[in-house]
Amino acid sequence: TRGERHLLDHNRFYFRLLRRIVTEGQATGELRRDIPSGEIVRLYALGERALLYDWCLRTGEYSLREYGAKVMPMFLSAVRA
Repeated sequence: TRGERHLLDHNRFYFRLLRRIVTEGQATGELRRDIPSGEIVRLYALGERALLYDWCLRTGEYSLREYGAKVMPMFLSAVRA
């Protein structure tokens, strides 16, 4: 791409919301505290983009909702406390 990369703008509402969720999860002990919150946010966004990208590459041949519900818990288990 050229110019600004809005999907990576950490001031977007999306990233502000993710940071708040992760910070709260770490405060309540639901998420690991030995990993910086920014790294967890980055990991989540990476996983979400990967799922969407794969779904697009496969022209929506499967239910994104069903596959996401199956895969994201496994992906996020790395940051669960």
